[in-house]
Amino acid sequence: METRAAGWARRMPHTPLWWDAFTAHLKTHRHTFYAADALTHAARLVIDTGTADPHTLLTHSARTSPWLSRPLTDFFHAHRLLDTPNGTKNPQAAARRERRIQAVPAPLRPAVRAFADALVAQRHNAERLGLRPNQLKTIEIRLDTVRDLALHIHAQGHPSWASVNVTDLEAFLARNPARRASWLAGLRQFLSHAHRTGLILHNPRRCPDRPPATRLQRAHPHSR
Repeated sequence: METRAAGWARRMPHTPLWWDAFTAHLKTHRHTFYAADALTHAARLVIDTGTADPHTLLTHSARTSPWLSRPLTDFFHAHRLLDTPNGTKNPQAAARRERRIQAVPAPLRPAVRAFADALVAQRHNAERLGLRPNQLKTIEIRLDTVRDLALHIHAQGHPSWASVNVTDLEAFLARNPARRASWLAGLRQFLSHAHRTGLILHNPRRCPDRPPATRLQRAHPHSR
């Protein structure tokens, strides 16, 4: 199971934060052959949908692989990934996040969806551990920033996130000085996520061929 899980993790563009836990859950709650099939189909579902969001995966599995819905539901409930502690706010917030993601140009959209999934997963993990989670509004503000940046670089002819550099980021920040601080916080979080997941090889905010005190760093000197 571990070998198969690791193989699929390498094939997925962005490995879900819950992937290892799902593998362990299947090993202890399902027959070996059934667990292996469930793992394979779940990985294909993540690849096909381009998301690791539990609600989205369950919706798609109900249409394409109904039998997979049960092990996925059991796991997501067991790990409180389907909890809605804020009642009706969560479905409404999910719809607002989806509108922001859909506004991103198609070639750049999968990375933004993965970033949104990561932010939501961080929120769930914080709630599960009894820590202070990010506010839903904060997540939306971060997605606003990445959406606006995506529209900016797409208009400049960038076909992917990998080609974005410090100059592009500085030009984006210069568009609206009043929003510079908010934008900078969102950019830092997104670029760190993109670098950590292999979407970009070098974090443009830390480009080694520029002086340490770049204009991007000076844009908001007290932001860390």
